[in-house]
Amino acid sequence: MFDLFHLTLEVEPVHGDFFLYCVSPSGQILLPDTWKDALFLWHEQTYYGSEATQVEINGKKGILLSAWQMFTFIQLPIQQHVLKPALSASAEAYQQIAVDMTKRIIQGKFHSLPLKKQMTGSLSQADEQEWRAQIKESLLKKEGKDFLISIEGESYNPPFDLSLRIVEPTTDGDVWMAETFVIPHDEAKEPFILGRTLPKEWNHYESYIAYEHERWKALAPTLYQKGAFIQSVLTDEEVWEFLTQDSAALIKQGVSIHLPSWWESLKKATIKVSGAIENTSSALFGKQAISSFRWSFSIGDQTFSEEEFRKLVEQKRRLLSINGQWIQLDSRLIKQAQKIVKEASKKGVSIHEILKTKLTYMADSKTDEEEVKVEFQLPASFQSFITSLTDLERLPEVLPPSEFKGALRPYQQQGLNWLMFLRKFNLGGCLADDMGLGKTIQLIGYLTNIHQLHSSPSLIVCPTSLIGNWEKELQKFAPSLRVHVHYGPKRTNGYAFEKICESTDVVITTYQVALLDVELLKGFMWNSISLDEAQHVKNPQTKQARAIRQLQGRHKIALTGTPIENRLLELWSLFEFINPGYLGTINSFKNRFVAGIEKGEKPERTVELKALIQPFLLRRTKQDKNIARSLPDKQEQKEYIPLTAEQASLYQELVQGMLQETEEKTGFERKGMILQTLNKLKLLCNHPALYLKESAAKQTVRRSHKSEKIIELVESIRTQQESCLIFTQYIETGLMLQRTLEKEINEPVLFLHGSLSKEQRDAMVAQFQARKKAIFILSLRAGGTGLNLTAANHVIHFDRWWNPAVENQATDRAHRIGQNKFVHVHKFITRGTIEEKIDEVMNQKQHLNNELIQGDQWVTELSNKELQELLAYRNE
Repeated sequence: MFDLFHLTLEVEPVHGDFFLYCVSPSGQILLPDTWKDALFLWHEQTYYGSEATQVEINGKKGILLSAWQMFTFIQLPIQQHVLKPALSASAEAYQQIAVDMTKRIIQGKFHSLPLKKQMTGSLSQADEQEWRAQIKESLLKKEGKDFLISIEGESYNPPFDLSLRIVEPTTDGDVWMAETFVIPHDEAKEPFILGRTLPKEWNHYESYIAYEHERWKALAPTLYQKGAFIQSVLTDEEVWEFLTQDSAALIKQGVSIHLPSWWESLKKATIKVSGAIENTSSALFGKQAISSFRWSFSIGDQTFSEEEFRKLVEQKRRLLSINGQWIQLDSRLIKQAQKIVKEASKKGVSIHEILKTKLTYMADSKTDEEEVKVEFQLPASFQSFITSLTDLERLPEVLPPSEFKGALRPYQQQGLNWLMFLRKFNLGGCLADDMGLGKTIQLIGYLTNIHQLHSSPSLIVCPTSLIGNWEKELQKFAPSLRVHVHYGPKRTNGYAFEKICESTDVVITTYQVALLDVELLKGFMWNSISLDEAQHVKNPQTKQARAIRQLQGRHKIALTGTPIENRLLELWSLFEFINPGYLGTINSFKNRFVAGIEKGEKPERTVELKALIQPFLLRRTKQDKNIARSLPDKQEQKEYIPLTAEQASLYQELVQGMLQETEEKTGFERKGMILQTLNKLKLLCNHPALYLKESAAKQTVRRSHKSEKIIELVESIRTQQESCLIFTQYIETGLMLQRTLEKEINEPVLFLHGSLSKEQRDAMVAQFQARKKAIFILSLRAGGTGLNLTAANHVIHFDRWWNPAVENQATDRAHRIGQNKFVHVHKFITRGTIEEKIDEVMNQKQHLNNELIQGDQWVTELSNKELQELLAYRNE
């Protein structure tokens, strides 16, 4: 049995809290249940012991208190403890500290509460210092005030409230005042500003007022001054610190504050830097950068000269009264403004930067609050240039010369005007018209114009599948231009290439060759560089894109129907080619636009980016009313595609073998062999694996440029949310296309052929017409007649039929009554093969009887010499 009336209270600090336990005279540690209720009977801060947590530490059972609970508990007079415990040395030391701190507070010495060790004892300096800091923090809060009221009674519970009031200066530049406002509880008494003395009847509340002032000063360091009162006069810097930081801390601890009425609605002052260009000559456009400016600064509605702004900065003002309204001066914005002027004076401002600033200003795009707005006052000539740049109708008309053998539609003429205007001012452009609107003919019109003035060659970079197209189109519309194709294993290099360029107007090459021959090609200053299907450089980090950006040209043009396919960085990559540096570095573009737009963080960036790119990206769609009026119902386009090296080798081998065998055969046997060879050649032109009867696993895209082209074309069609029909003569080709497109485009593809039942065919047609599926492959024989497929506005003939009437009937599945869209017909033709010969026969030999070319039987009647002329591979 132990004696509860002779126990000793022990105290140990534990990670900022305090562990209390009791020991009997014999040294036995007593269970908390035997003494907790009695010891904490009068302790309000633990709700009389109910919130005192029982714990076990190092095998000892006791109570865990917070620092504040310990402070209030250890001061309870021994007489209030039923058990009247003795205090251990450490408990006694904590009690002395607590009593001393309380006494100082009551004497109005709160701000001078010591944080360092003040007395000797069993406590370590670290433990004592930590506890004092915790107590001081708690005394600042409402719980501290309530504690003082509990021990001091009425003198800490006055008949009035104290409020801190900040009074603004009557004129800008005067001082701010901090006043203590006394608000009596008795409504009959008027509130008043506290002077150095109180009304006599309230003299005994002086210690409370001193405590409150000390508390305010501890929470708000800007109010600190020695003595019982707060600092009454505040500088601009001090009032700014008080309003932005200290006031929140005071309000959080229940201090009443009267702030100026405008504070909550205070806006950051927008700072605008204006640079008036002092050189107004037209030679401005030829400069890389301009450094001669007359600077001014606008803060709100007030304008300052450079000297006035400098003085304002020296004063370190944070609040400024303009026209009776207070506004905030952000030091970061001020530093930005200073930096802008300093760098402009040192390095100059590029024409690109001036142009970007003006375009965003004209678009009224919102400036970030964290940014300084920059504006340039431009000479009349520059302003006129920008106005024309943003309005196609104002561009001067540049008609193509007589050497151009085509006719431009009105919108195509505008495209030519635009390209020539950009060239005049050394600015690149991205012609991004919809597929089928004639980007090629616009560029050819441009090339015929510039080669009237300059003799150096232009460079066209395109996918391998489009080399033939460019050759044919240039021959058709600009026969006077001398064209050289830089492609293939036997392409010229070094000095030989230089000599060829001397007598060439247009050099055509591919993206792959441009990468391989970048050292050769970048050694020329090209008259112009044009990228066809420019999305091939959409990834800025690829070797191909980096190689293309190294090429040097007087003018750079990108042609693409899809300037952005997936990510905004694709746009940056295009612009880094046509106008290097215009959209900033890749990292600055990511930070400003990618994060703001793609992640939805700053939607206003969309307006800004649109304003920046609009003058240099010309995009018209088939849905534009003005465009639709000038379009035919149907447009046919031939896509000339080269064979791969593998296909060319197999093609020549097959033709030679057939010609040798026909020498030995006659009659039906000869005819059968010729027809069989024709089919093999057509399959070979589609894909070598079809001719070789290889498995689907070997039908890779890279083995056939036709496969590459169909994927590229269908991707463009689907990007524009349009649908297509793809016709082929061969089921095996259709199955290959279905597999390939489903894998590459990642959407289901329909294939209608003769082996399907009527129900299966009807279901496919219904799905397509209902726009549930967008890619429809059809066998020419099974799907070429009788079907209504007006949901499609693109028709692709993957391989050619001898009879144009059969192809036209297939095209009419889409181009028929009920079709309300422009129909674009694409005919794939492999260069130098039987397909190109078929096309020539159908187009040039008009004197032949239509019956003669209704099928392929007429080919079997040709002599061996004629067969050789028809089938021989022409690798031009």
